[in-house]
Amino acid sequence: MNQSIFRPLLALALTLTIAYPSQLRAWGNTGHEAVAYIAWQQMTPAARARAIELIKLVPTLTKPDNSATIPGYKEWVSDLPPGLSDDDKNLYLFMRAATWADSIKHKWLKDSDVPPAGRTVEVHIGFSDGESHGYWHFIDTGFSRDHSTVPPTPAPNAVTQIVFLRDTIASGEDPNLEAYDLIWLEHLVGDIHQPLHGSVRIYAGKSDRGGNTVKIKLTTAMRKEFEGTLSKSAPDELHAFWDDLPGEGEPAPAIPNAINFAGTLTAASDSDVADTVPADWASESFKLAKTDVYKSPIGKSPQPAGSSAYLISTTYYNHAMSDAKNRVSLAGARLAKLLNENLK
Repeated sequence: MNQSIFRPLLALALTLTIAYPSQLRAWGNTGHEAVAYIAWQQMTPAARARAIELIKLVPTLTKPDNSATIPGYKEWVSDLPPGLSDDDKNLYLFMRAATWADSIKHKWLKDSDVPPAGRTVEVHIGFSDGESHGYWHFIDTGFSRDHSTVPPTPAPNAVTQIVFLRDTIASGEDPNLEAYDLIWLEHLVGDIHQPLHGSVRIYAGKSDRGGNTVKIKLTTAMRKEFEGTLSKSAPDELHAFWDDLPGEGEPAPAIPNAINFAGTLTAASDSDVADTVPADWASESFKLAKTDVYKSPIGKSPQPAGSSAYLISTTYYNHAMSDAKNRVSLAGARLAKLLNENLK
């Protein structure tokens, strides 16, 4: 389908832009909220209503040492700008919920990107869980172009968790657990569609951690674009570059940017949306990483010989932006289908 999926919400976007001055920040917040926005447009009334019932159960969390607070439904409501209709309030809350998993990852008790030794089955106790589960956000499927040995793909990972959470929300579980599972699903379905959340490159026997160790630099024009409209500061490594393509922003200020980004997107094809297998979604990201992420000007090693970083070309930037738009659009449509079919 070659049509815009953007439902006109210019009044909402304008209201939010005024209420939340631009503080742009990542395919963390802006990107995840754009995925949620797209999903909301395609969710059934019953799925929307159930999602909001569950989002109302998301608590405010405070670390035992009082060093950090993770906002929940109460704070999300207090952040709502005045004058919104009930429908737009619900849309905002659903979009905001998609950022919760990154908030807890960045601020909570444990922030490990490596599954605990020996763990094959995850804890499932909901909001009382003291772990941030950083390794749920990606699947480290490896490849090498210098004949390095590629290690097995670690598990648990984003694919195993999407499957588990999808199945549990369909099982008639306790509503508080279902609320926890819902907001994780909102986030992880977005994550797995980012190519560098589905791959790692092994060079000289070492992982590049999904492009986090690959140094880049931008042209002056690109830097102005990132610093002016996409993010607060221009990225200097490959993973952040791809994360930041939809834009950045703290969760509340990012809402209008996410709506505006979603307005530029073309609807995903019905045949792509029909694929409900998370392992296939990860495989798509892995293939895109090999063909579109790790290509010229990105060389084989984390840093180019004789230079501190790879200079991103305009051609590379434009192709990456096109990929980001396609993947966000597809993630939103697949999230809607998953929730329509499983949210109970």
